[in-house]
Amino acid sequence: MSAPTAITGSAPGKAPTSRRGRAAGDAALLFDAPGPRGRARIMIASLAVTALVIAVVAVGLHQLAASGQLDYAKWRYFLGQSIVDYLGTAILDTLRAAGIAAVLSFPIGIALGWARMARSAPLRGAVGLWIDAMRAIPMLLLVYFFLLAVPNWGLTLPSMWMLVVPIIMCTSATTAEVFRSGVRSLDAGQSEAAAALGLSAGQTMRLILAPQALRLMLPTLITQMVTILKDTSLGYVVAYGELMYATKVLTNAAGFDVYLPAYVIVALIYVLINWALSAAARRIEARSR
Repeated sequence: MSAPTAITGSAPGKAPTSRRGRAAGDAALLFDAPGPRGRARIMIASLAVTALVIAVVAVGLHQLAASGQLDYAKWRYFLGQSIVDYLGTAILDTLRAAGIAAVLSFPIGIALGWARMARSAPLRGAVGLWIDAMRAIPMLLLVYFFLLAVPNWGLTLPSMWMLVVPIIMCTSATTAEVFRSGVRSLDAGQSEAAAALGLSAGQTMRLILAPQALRLMLPTLITQMVTILKDTSLGYVVAYGELMYATKVLTNAAGFDVYLPAYVIVALIYVLINWALSAAARRIEARSR
């Protein structure tokens, strides 16, 4: 008697289809598979582009070395304890501004998105006009507005709020549209069923639609944190001690040319923080599926 065959999810005699195999099958439906000559041309083009990129990088490094930009002394400057402490404080100030902006802009944006779906036409029109204006105006223009125009009216904000308020104004408008899109993507039958049960429009939004929309938009909100964090670099305009302003202070105080190592180090800090936020967004998105 032969051994019993293990039961698998695939049909007998067929190997289970992998995700890569399904992707390849989908691609074959759209494009013809390249023949031997096509594959050879693709290989030659890939090698040529790779060689060109390597050559450009090598020439760039050679020029930087010839101009003294890769000297160890210029990079060692940023290993001093006082410099490390100053950059650490700048990172904390950057995260503080980004955190305050996110904590305030997300609820405000949700409220604006809710108001834009209100039954009152004047309210929808006013909120829609505000959202469209904030999405169209450059944030740098708003920063200069709070720096140069608002003090003429007798109101001078601290430097952090000159940065945070424009971020809130722009980010809340984007969040409002994300929330509205999340609600619109839900099945209309849910609203109809809620109305049949006697729930008001506000109760339907608060108890049924909004929780689902928030779950759908959560990865997008975390990704929006990346934008907020990068927007804090405008703090140099108002002399707020975030990373870009701290880099400017350090390069001016060095007494010699350290611009390349300074901005490379700051760029790496931004990349690491934003990578962590993006990884969190991907994990939350995977769990929400």
